[in-house]
Amino acid sequence: RVEAVAGADGRFSVDLPPMAASLEPRELVVSGASGEARAKDLLVGEVWFCSGQSNMEWVVDGSNEADRAKEMAARLPIRSFKAPHVTSNMPKSAVEGSWRVATAQTVGGFTAVGYWFGVDLARAFDLEVPIGLVDISWGGTRIEPWIPLDCMAKSDFKNAADGLAASIAQFRAIKPEDKAQAVAAENKRYLAARGQYWDKVIGDELNGRGAWTTPEKSTGFPAEWGTTKLPAFFPATDSALATFDGFVWYTRAFTVPAEMASKPCILKLPAIDDCDRVLVDGVEVGSTIGDWNTPRSYALPNGLAAGEHRMTITVLDMSGEGGFAQGAMQLVVDGSKTPIALDGNWNWRKGGKVPGVAFPRVNDLNREPGTDAGEPAAIYNAMMAPCISFPVRGTIWYQGESNAGEHDNYRKLLPLLMNSWREKSGNPDMAWGIVQLAGFMPFAENEPAQGGWALLREAQFRGAAEAKGGMISATDIGEAGDIHPKKKREVGDRLSAWARNTVYGEKGVQWKGPELSKASRSGAKVVCEFDNAAGLGVRGDRVLGGFAVAGADGKFVWATTKLDGNQVVLEAAGVADPVEVAYAWQNNPQWANLVNGAGLPAVPFRVKVAQ
Repeated sequence: RVEAVAGADGRFSVDLPPMAASLEPRELVVSGASGEARAKDLLVGEVWFCSGQSNMEWVVDGSNEADRAKEMAARLPIRSFKAPHVTSNMPKSAVEGSWRVATAQTVGGFTAVGYWFGVDLARAFDLEVPIGLVDISWGGTRIEPWIPLDCMAKSDFKNAADGLAASIAQFRAIKPEDKAQAVAAENKRYLAARGQYWDKVIGDELNGRGAWTTPEKSTGFPAEWGTTKLPAFFPATDSALATFDGFVWYTRAFTVPAEMASKPCILKLPAIDDCDRVLVDGVEVGSTIGDWNTPRSYALPNGLAAGEHRMTITVLDMSGEGGFAQGAMQLVVDGSKTPIALDGNWNWRKGGKVPGVAFPRVNDLNREPGTDAGEPAAIYNAMMAPCISFPVRGTIWYQGESNAGEHDNYRKLLPLLMNSWREKSGNPDMAWGIVQLAGFMPFAENEPAQGGWALLREAQFRGAAEAKGGMISATDIGEAGDIHPKKKREVGDRLSAWARNTVYGEKGVQWKGPELSKASRSGAKVVCEFDNAAGLGVRGDRVLGGFAVAGADGKFVWATTKLDGNQVVLEAAGVADPVEVAYAWQNNPQWANLVNGAGLPAVPFRVKVAQ
């Protein structure tokens, strides 16, 4: 029994004394002059934040071993809280969401990485300690919106933080009547600019390609069009689109039944990366330019006549991964309980590359600065700030895809994130487990040492170490054509091994993969020595690969390898004076297969060779 005095806003805080972990449900009773409130079915156990972007948010139902997860769920003392996607430019005190008990019916919607992490922890505690997973994740997000603004203002990113704070203050000082006038003028300008943009780029796109806005009338339809299932990102349509920036056209026929004819309707589509233009029977019904994160909603106020129609969607990806996020694709007809489903089979064709025409952006003068999901602190304020004082043991973090190509900044931002949450939580010992990005994109046999994701992985490795966190590598479980690899159990197991060893003191649990300790020259050969190398060997039945060396010209050449205890001896044809050595230094290091006795992959590296 503890007491506290509430403030004028009705809020109060109390600290309960430590309690032993227990599977026995308890009831919390709060009594005051205004009445009584009760919360039932509370457990005491180990709680972890599960955060990051889509690979953390990815659910059990979308991953391998979903049936196994459901079959075992009811026997495990696991519960998960899921927060919705919301933003704010000021720290919030509450976030919606609810706890779910793991059952065969509920676990399909749990974070897959978090679930398998919890499974292994629960087993380590002989199923006697409840595991709570606080899933605060958001697919496609960068790292900056997860960092508190005041912490960012005390870092190397002070200018960005101060600039945003000034914009927020300036926005709040605008008079309502001035804002209304400015909004009207801006909307008029944008609509004109948007129409001009599509007229230009679609005109160039159609040159020599036939009238793709009405595919059924174009040359080569449907024989020269492929088939795919939507919604999906480009790589799921064709692996060759994994690194493609430009136009992809989609089309399909659909039928409007007589009872839905000529009734107002709304076309619902998921977020599309980055731009889209939607036509029905060759007439535009809606378009969006430069917004990869917002589901589409296009109104057809007069509805559609009964019978068959054709919908065509032009998707323009400007950078990164293009295509459709997961979500509803349907035509919602006024007065009808059943929408017309538009997901499933579509025809598609690859168009041209990104046009040399800058697209117009609408300035949403009603939107407060700092509330976009890509802006600093926007997600932290709305989703994490309400939860940050929750007494978690630590955080598991799987993010970085959306910051690929910005490794220098990420190297600083990751430790800033980790330490800022520790500061805000009042828990300087909050543990952090970081997932190093999985392999992705087509394997490049002719590029033994790339930049891209390899540099981001290096930033994760260095940043996690600086902030005294642990990092597990997932380079060996990626998929060339899917940025969301389905092997989530392996990731959860590796994170659990880290937690069991470093947080819970199970020193016999191996969680680190081999890490380079030294690379030295021996004539024309390079000798690489490793830590965490007990049982050093090769995964699978291929020869040891993934190593490359370069001479003074900086050109990397694949190396032949020889295992010798905790060493790997390398040499490469034509490189008599090796200067640098690299391992798994690719977007998708398909040949990298060095593991230790625990089967954990070696951490990628690129270093100078000690002469």
